[in-house]
Amino acid sequence: MENPAEIFFVKDGMVFYVKTSVNGFDGKHIYAKNTNLLNKYAHIGDKVHIKYMSFVLHSRIVGKTDESVILDFPALGTERPLGDRKSVRVEISPKRPVKVHIDGKEKILHDISESGFSFFCKPDEVEEYFNKEVKISLDVPDVEEEIQGTAKLVNVREFENGKVLCGFEMFIEDKDMVKIRFYIYHRIKEILEAIR
Repeated sequence: MENPAEIFFVKDGMVFYVKTSVNGFDGKHIYAKNTNLLNKYAHIGDKVHIKYMSFVLHSRIVGKTDESVILDFPALGTERPLGDRKSVRVEISPKRPVKVHIDGKEKILHDISESGFSFFCKPDEVEEYFNKEVKISLDVPDVEEEIQGTAKLVNVREFENGKVLCGFEMFIEDKDMVKIRFYIYHRIKEILEAIR
């Protein structure tokens, strides 16, 4: 089964976008299928971004074989976001959803980052969130207390099937961002470990 991915890197001022696939994950390294461009232009030690499913990770090439490019899985630190990015976004597990209570309504999130979240809403709901900051509380798996804060609608995306995704920027305390960072880290590992 193919697990499509993209690797982005810069070499001599040029940006390379390479379509590849993820072949494995051992908890510390991501194994991506080697391609002609990766083989020729990407070298051990190079910084790269890998896009897989709903997330993009900043990584570094730590090894190469004829079949694989081996990427370092970024370490999780409480002081900085995962992978040196400002905010890594990940889709929520359907088995263990994250819920938000917003203006008295409970919604199941589609995805989450340290700075925001999104959920599918009805087209007529969009207007309810226009130009106002709303109180929120998040129920995150493995976090005992609800995370409290506020959020503001920052983007609305309509799909061909008519579904509408409402994206919110959230304003929460730093200690709560760390809790979400741990959730994201474990969710990304869960997604990668599902590769067979």
